[in-house]
Amino acid sequence: MSLTVFEGGSDGGIELAKVNAILDRYTEWNANEALIPMLQEVQHEFGFVPSVVAAVISDRFSVPMEQIYGVSTFYSDFKVRRKAAHRILLCEGTACYVCGSQELARTVLKKLGIDYNEVTHDKQWTLERANFCFGACQLMPIVEIDHTIYGNVTPERLIELIEEVNKNPRHGGEH
Repeated sequence: MSLTVFEGGSDGGIELAKVNAILDRYTEWNANEALIPMLQEVQHEFGFVPSVVAAVISDRFSVPMEQIYGVSTFYSDFKVRRKAAHRILLCEGTACYVCGSQELARTVLKKLGIDYNEVTHDKQWTLERANFCFGACQLMPIVEIDHTIYGNVTPERLIELIEEVNKNPRHGGEH
């Protein structure tokens, strides 16, 4: 029998057996050297770093919660809350900004009712700013949806892309 801890209500549970299987691989490591690899495995397994798992790491490896939280919020690859099924990532580099990325953000707000770093009520969509350059300024403005990059995106095209994903929900994975 596997003990399950529920985090975030009906979003699903965290199986402590899976958590312990991950952490058992790091018992011989120095806790500070093990923290990032442990968090990476947790992120891979659950899609985010649940607070209950951070508490188990803190207790088991004597790492302060502040340190775990600091690492898991500093690196953009880590998420500290469950994300939506689909992610829209907007580039706001200078070229994309000048060529309409703000209008694309307004389009998402109007179409889905969310702003940056928000999740739709049905947990299907989230909107994020790209904190890096896609390196394809000739395709501005650039939008990434579920790890697929689209160039020269207009507000109308963005609405089409959202509707395509809504019709085919298996388009991407949880983000």
